[in-house]
Amino acid sequence: MTRTEYEEASKILIHLFNTAAFVGIDFGSGPNHHLLYFKRSNHETWLSIEGPWHVHTADAPFDEGLQLERLIQLRRERVHHVHLGDEHPHLELTFESGNTLFINGFHEQFESWQAGDARPLGGDQYLLVAMPQGELAVFVEEDV
Repeated sequence: MTRTEYEEASKILIHLFNTAAFVGIDFGSGPNHHLLYFKRSNHETWLSIEGPWHVHTADAPFDEGLQLERLIQLRRERVHHVHLGDEHPHLELTFESGNTLFINGFHEQFESWQAGDARPLGGDQYLLVAMPQGELAVFVEEDV
């Protein structure tokens, strides 16, 4: 991704998630597939995770049950900081507690994550997709 694409995507992700509270989750068909919902006043966003993810905490063993428990504990916490990886679209959402949700943005064959601002899945004004091979697709409504 070019520097301009990176900067545009970072601004959109900050717009979508910064100060938004994590309010819900739908469990997908596999251990890495989950749909997370965020809300800030009347602004709703979502994040679909299809690749590896984990919640960074002081103790970091990986166990799916433990990771889901940590994710659920973030419910109603607000996102304090959003970071998009430079080389690949790895996504990090840091919450008020200091815990960070990391979503891997690279997979050889599949999309790793998608984010947007329209339910159930789509973009009203914005849609970002971490594509196979570490590419990032950004869709922006023309009038924005």
